[in-house]
Amino acid sequence: MSLKDNLLRVIKESMEKFSPYSLLYEQLLSLPFNRPIYIFALGTAAYQMTEAVLLHASHEDYIRIKGGLIITRYGNNKGPIENMKILEANHLVADQNSLIAGEEAIQFLSKLQENDILLVLLSGGGSCLIEKTVVGVTLDDLNTKIQELYNNNAGIEEIDSARKKMSEVKGGKLQYYVKPKEILIYAMSDIPGDIPRYIASNPFHLDAEEAAEAMGLDSFHTFDNLTSDKYIPQHKALTYKIIANNRNFLDVIKKTIVDVFDSLEADLVHIVDTELSGEASMHGREIANLAKLIQHQEGKEIAGFATPCLLIFGGIISANVKGRGNVGRVTELAMAAVEGISELMSGALLVYNTSGVEVFYDTAGVFIDNNSKQALLDKGIDIAASMQKHETFEALKAIDALLPPENSTLNVNEVVLLYIQ
Repeated sequence: MSLKDNLLRVIKESMEKFSPYSLLYEQLLSLPFNRPIYIFALGTAAYQMTEAVLLHASHEDYIRIKGGLIITRYGNNKGPIENMKILEANHLVADQNSLIAGEEAIQFLSKLQENDILLVLLSGGGSCLIEKTVVGVTLDDLNTKIQELYNNNAGIEEIDSARKKMSEVKGGKLQYYVKPKEILIYAMSDIPGDIPRYIASNPFHLDAEEAAEAMGLDSFHTFDNLTSDKYIPQHKALTYKIIANNRNFLDVIKKTIVDVFDSLEADLVHIVDTELSGEASMHGREIANLAKLIQHQEGKEIAGFATPCLLIFGGIISANVKGRGNVGRVTELAMAAVEGISELMSGALLVYNTSGVEVFYDTAGVFIDNNSKQALLDKGIDIAASMQKHETFEALKAIDALLPPENSTLNVNEVVLLYIQ
């Protein structure tokens, strides 16, 4: 198999191993005994997480799943599940089906009883899958505002805050419709630091700061200081656990690499950075510079990296351009690395978005190697100009470096694999 095929095999096999079944197993062992459980699953992995719970329940008599609602991205509904209603919507930009899902969620939650247990399964992509705008705000108003923030390089905090102020179901507000006194939330995080208030725009876990924001207050202390019953959660037993994140996925990737690459022992595979953040092009240059440093070390190990080796990076990168919004994150990183990778005797870089698709571009990732620079030049593409104009998607597409989009059941941000022979 080619180097490209092997790197893609690493991604595919790692995603298969990173299964909600294994991730949820220990959590489900602590479910309360023999009480009615209803599932509310929201996000890219909602269908698969629900399947995992039901499979465990089929082996444990005390787990009584009575029904549920699954809201996931287009293409991730794999067929009917008994006692489960399944809805699909756009996970990139809220659409009409997001509004339908919002109403369905409210109706479903409102029918539950106090003694029931609400089992919430959250995963990345949930922010756009479900929506109910506040009075006076339309879906177009919401999407226009979010796009405007993207265009002005707003960070996740500002974008998330705007979403919640225009929504009746985000920032913990869905809890207003929940009667059950016990809520269990298990989340697969796509957020740096695994902060609950940002995962799927936090439909259930209302904290004092979000309550203050929702009510337009300038400050907060405790819930007792807030005067609107609508945004104060009833006294409930709420458990919130992160069951998976980018770092967990990188650990699985490292083990898979050793299985796929016969020439690489475990001590030649390194997780270098688990917290990539900020501009993609900056990281592309830094990773390429590290590759050159390792390649040219003339037999001396640098920072423990002897060749051949495979380095792993993960996190959430950005590629925002004033006035244009998001450009391709994976393509910006890869193009910024092309020059450096071309100087390797033999090497390759694979950048992959675990959600299966870029937010505004039709690709799941990019593969480049030490021949990619020449391929671009042969096509008459000026590398520096394409970076300056942020036309990296078009340039890499011209040399068939793009990976096709996929209906991923996982969303734990970006992964970068650097192979140096």
